[in-house]
Amino acid sequence: MTDYSARPQWYTVLGWLLSAVAFTGNIFIILLIASKTRLQCNTNWFLLSLSVADLGVSLSLYPGIYFCFPNIENGCQYILLAIFQWVFLYASVTNLCVLVLDRYIAIVKPFVYGRIMSKNWVLAFISMAWIVPSAAGFAPLTFTHLKHGIRYFTYVVAIVFELIPWVSLLLATSHLLFIARKHVRERVTVAEQLRYNESITTASENTPPSRQGNRVRNSIAFIIFVVTFYILCYSLTAVKSVCHVVTFCPEPKPKVELAQQLLLIANSAFNPLVYGLLKNDIKREIRKSVGCCCFTRQLPSFQMEQRC
Repeated sequence: MTDYSARPQWYTVLGWLLSAVAFTGNIFIILLIASKTRLQCNTNWFLLSLSVADLGVSLSLYPGIYFCFPNIENGCQYILLAIFQWVFLYASVTNLCVLVLDRYIAIVKPFVYGRIMSKNWVLAFISMAWIVPSAAGFAPLTFTHLKHGIRYFTYVVAIVFELIPWVSLLLATSHLLFIARKHVRERVTVAEQLRYNESITTASENTPPSRQGNRVRNSIAFIIFVVTFYILCYSLTAVKSVCHVVTFCPEPKPKVELAQQLLLIANSAFNPLVYGLLKNDIKREIRKSVGCCCFTRQLPSFQMEQRC
């Protein structure tokens, strides 16, 4: 266990800064989606659930370490704190997985998505994204008396919640990148055809597919940014999990442990920034809510018509 009693100053500053950004950003996203009826669609319900998990990470991870470790001898329940930390961290991963699954099906199989993705399915996915990590987090309390129970359970949890999501999201993002390149090539082809087309009627008939293509590209860009940052922030955790399973890696240095925790908080801090910058329906509501002069520029017509 890392000794947090002698924290370096950079760790303290970055820990509080990232936690504050994560807390503020996720609270804002939660309140925005909950208060705006226009934002209450399937995808944004997944975003809301992910923001709740990231909010839990911002409250439990660094603040919990900062206030609990100096008071372990005075009654601080570190084991209970650690359980909640991992529940929120793994809930963040599972909620990201169901969000990516939702967008992946919508992009790759749009007609199938329209048939199957009802409100009941959304509720079921979100419920599972919380039930599974919660069960995994509290399960060790039931077999702490077993000699090798915790050890084997840790292996399973590392594989299920760290390695498999990391690899799966990497593969899904790679496929979405391929689809994005395909859309770019198709757009270039359509532009070249329209360049030689003198019919206004034909040009207007091609507008809806162009808008649909813009929606697909925006959705792909949004998912790619979120997943890419998740992969970067959880890379150190994934490597540590592999080392924990194979058991022949050297013991990580204390600074590596500190960097790992900061990266986990950074992931929760980054997500709401992506929602606000890349997801057009949320960006539109932020501009309406903030009302700053820098946000008074009117959005292009295809963005104004875009659904969440």
